[in-house]
Amino acid sequence: MTKRRVLYDSQQLASWYCPNEIELKEQDRSSYRRAKAALTAALTGELSFARAAASHQLCRKRLSRMAEAAPRMHEDGMPNGYRVCVPWGTYSRNTSDHEGNDVPRKAGPGALHQLLVAIPLLRVWVDSFTQPLPPGRAPRTFDRLHERICAELRRRDLTDHYPLNSPDRGRRALLEYLRRHRIARMIPGILEVELTPPQKLEDAFKGRLFDRTEFDAHRIDVEGMLSVDVPEGGTVEKSITTIWLLVEVETRSRAIVSWSLRVGRAYNNLDLAKCLAVGLRPWVPRELTIPDLAYAPGAGMPTGLQSGLAARRSRSIALDNALAHSALDLEAAFCRSRGGVLIFGRAHEPRSRPIVEQLFSRLERGAFRRIPGGFEPAKRLGESKLRISKVNGSDHAFQLNVFEELIDVIVANYNATPHPALGSLSPLQFLQNQPRSVFEFIPESGTEDADDLCTIVVPLIVHGNRAQGVVPHVNYKYVKYRSAGLDDRWELIGKTVMARINRNDLRTMMLMRTATAPLCAARAASPWNRTPHDETTRMMIMQWVKNRSGFTIAGADCAVAAYVGFLRGKVGTSQLAVDQLARLDSAFSHGPAGPEEVDYYSASLRVAPDGWVSLDE
Repeated sequence: MTKRRVLYDSQQLASWYCPNEIELKEQDRSSYRRAKAALTAALTGELSFARAAASHQLCRKRLSRMAEAAPRMHEDGMPNGYRVCVPWGTYSRNTSDHEGNDVPRKAGPGALHQLLVAIPLLRVWVDSFTQPLPPGRAPRTFDRLHERICAELRRRDLTDHYPLNSPDRGRRALLEYLRRHRIARMIPGILEVELTPPQKLEDAFKGRLFDRTEFDAHRIDVEGMLSVDVPEGGTVEKSITTIWLLVEVETRSRAIVSWSLRVGRAYNNLDLAKCLAVGLRPWVPRELTIPDLAYAPGAGMPTGLQSGLAARRSRSIALDNALAHSALDLEAAFCRSRGGVLIFGRAHEPRSRPIVEQLFSRLERGAFRRIPGGFEPAKRLGESKLRISKVNGSDHAFQLNVFEELIDVIVANYNATPHPALGSLSPLQFLQNQPRSVFEFIPESGTEDADDLCTIVVPLIVHGNRAQGVVPHVNYKYVKYRSAGLDDRWELIGKTVMARINRNDLRTMMLMRTATAPLCAARAASPWNRTPHDETTRMMIMQWVKNRSGFTIAGADCAVAAYVGFLRGKVGTSQLAVDQLARLDSAFSHGPAGPEEVDYYSASLRVAPDGWVSLDE
């Protein structure tokens, strides 16, 4: 016999409670509208239940249950109404069918509620459970509650009753009951499940300006050709393996905070430190040498804004778990000088850092692939890359300093271009128009911190032998460092001193008595004391020396000049030499400077005051 349905007129349905769509989650609004339209059509008799469910893409059984639950009274004294249309709705199940005190024999609708009514102790345990239940896998606290309930049922010898006779022992039903019961107890109209505390560290750094920046490195889709004058005469042209663009971007404004270039198969932690240091120094437009290249009106970087806005730093940096990112030398300098939180995520997961990944896509489509030699990589196995640029890369020789000039203009103009996510505003305009916050991280020591970010403090042992006339000295990265302040300090031999080293220029270092008190300045022995060179350059030179390639720095006046000359002779047969020669700045490739070179060893050093400092007065 067919069950007779009760029909309602439009005025009755209008008096029912109707949730506000604004209070719903965005992904639930479409489902709510369809369920509401289907329920209205079915209860007014406009369509049958089967036609109403089919026309609004709804399950007929669900529509029937909604029609039965909607007229029932809610805990607030009003009919459930259109609350039943909300996914995980706030209506209560009808408990009239389970008023008995018998424990249910098998699973079924309302079986868990009947169990809780039959055993009040379990009801007390369930109602007192207040731990958060975020979407996804249930927490360990829920598992302990479920095990406690199962243990109590076994103690009562109810192993042949529900839920112990079900496959999951009622675990899923209990989880759904807890979530549904919490929604039912909420204030009418507030349909969010509950506000849970942040479950991950990165969730605590979202919402405000400069709460979070994202960092990543990207292989630029450009075929660079290096033209080298070889010692035997003539020119050799070789392709470069990879050009890396390292970028830090602010997530709310989409502004590029800092960037740097790296040529070679990979980048290291010093390259990352250099990139982050750029975001601490004030930005100044470059003197452009490329014809017809110009900055757009309003172009620049966040560090080039007016005073008070240029010194802002992010509270956290999100980056993947590459080895270069988690190096101790980088983390120690970051905590000491820049400050903030490093949030490491998994590599090759763009969704964890969506802003910087989208930025690379915009830069590639809008600028990089139009550079001579630009191409679009193959998307499927077996396909060939698609050339985008109309100019061949072999027609224009690669120069690092000129390419950096071009990238600086592209990045500065990007920051002045209206972004779709910001409406009609550019990233820099967005930064200027946002109200200031009292919680902004704005240190006033940007330039000093940028230099300190590429500095490390390491322990070094003082070597020497008074009997043999070997004066005290220290060794670092295969090089001996001497100082006039160590010549007569024979008592330091065998002891450990701290050395403060600028990784961008290894010609000198500062030896320290303590963490703040300087001892003396030490200079590298010849041939490492002529041309400025960073830590990466020295390691590359020593690799060529140790692998028996025929290269030696013995008897050379300048190790860097000898290194450049050796690379010029190897570019015809070694791809590694091509990449390393392309990486070197033009200042390196010209060899040591003339007599007008500044003597950095005798120049005054800015160090902390010596001795005790009293703040009593």
